[in-house]
Amino acid sequence: MQAVTALAHLKAAILYVMDISEQCDKTLAEQIHLFESIRPLFANKPVIVALNKTDIVTRAELSPEKQQMLTDLEKDGIPLLEMSTVSKTGVVEIRDRACDDLLAQRVETKLQAKKTTISDGGVLSRVFVAYPEKRDEVVRAPFIPDAVLHKRVKGASGAPADKIARGLGNMGKAPTKFNRMEEDDSVAEMRDENTRRLERELELELDDDYILDLKKNYLLKNEDEKYDVIPEIWNGHNIADFVDEQVQAKMAALMQEEENLIAAGEYDQDLESEDEELAENARLIAEKEEELRFMAREKKTLNGKRTSRSVTRKRDRTMGKLEEQLGELGVDINAKRMKHLQEMAGKEHTVKKIRVGKSRSLTANRAESRDKLGIRDERTRSKSRVMAKRAQKPANQESRKGEGDRRFMDLKPKHLFSGKRGNGKTDRR
Repeated sequence: MQAVTALAHLKAAILYVMDISEQCDKTLAEQIHLFESIRPLFANKPVIVALNKTDIVTRAELSPEKQQMLTDLEKDGIPLLEMSTVSKTGVVEIRDRACDDLLAQRVETKLQAKKTTISDGGVLSRVFVAYPEKRDEVVRAPFIPDAVLHKRVKGASGAPADKIARGLGNMGKAPTKFNRMEEDDSVAEMRDENTRRLERELELELDDDYILDLKKNYLLKNEDEKYDVIPEIWNGHNIADFVDEQVQAKMAALMQEEENLIAAGEYDQDLESEDEELAENARLIAEKEEELRFMAREKKTLNGKRTSRSVTRKRDRTMGKLEEQLGELGVDINAKRMKHLQEMAGKEHTVKKIRVGKSRSLTANRAESRDKLGIRDERTRSKSRVMAKRAQKPANQESRKGEGDRRFMDLKPKHLFSGKRGNGKTDRR
């Protein structure tokens, strides 16, 4: 249907082919109904209905009811033409009729345009058509170079003189089918029996019965394999090797099993109820998420500004709480001894009183350096220091940072910047 709809956007003639013999499994009424359904797409386009397969049954041999349907269609301005692709009757006439109608419509459309009118200064007012006239009675034949004439005469040597003369007489004229046949005959006469005939010669000889056969000249080991059907290959494997001979029986059994499941009500579940339940669960989840977000905002508003955990703990360390905890442990608390603690507990603690950073009274336990871990005593350690310094001395004399230092302290070494430069050495300068 997409291809039919595309015809509505093309500037072309519409040719609707109908099978009046009804061998296409569609009745004549169904074909006419299909044409009427897509006919609005072909507005402002030349439309022709071709009645095909007239070699089986003609329009006059149809029943009166079918002839009446075709007559009603013809009354709507749709031309009906008979044709047969087997006997090739009416094929050329329908082609010419479609081309003529399309050309006439295009010419009429251009003439109706404002650019082609004479009164409004269109194209016709500026066009001048010149008709040539014969000036004298002199015959002016086409000019053919002598080299071409000599080549043609030399190529036709051995042929009869009348054919050579006929060929020279046709020089300069437009090639026709008769002339081409004569030239092909002259070429065929100059060949021997071992020369293979050209496909053009076979086409002219057989005319409409000619069928192009590209497999007859295949060079195969077995001549009987020329017309064998080439198997389909997929991923380097022959599809025919994997064909299951019982695939039809297995397919029938599978279809029967599916029908039994349908009859048993296997697929009669209420899908709509499942969709409704899924939608309800999604709604409840969304409501719960919104409630949690609201509670988080409310909690953040009520809590106010966040303080340090240490400050919160100090606020919880009151005198009453301390007496209660020590009393549970069986300790008698004297109010005079706890006087200082009570005064400190009465003061308000703020964040500013908290010491932030590294404590001065505490030091981290650092591991011993690596140069001391692998040596057992101080005497051996001093000896190893002397040996390391002695090993580093050559590198220090060359002004290198270590064994991996590959720098050239001389920015312009003499072996790279002296002497004559040869070919291919310019990139080193």
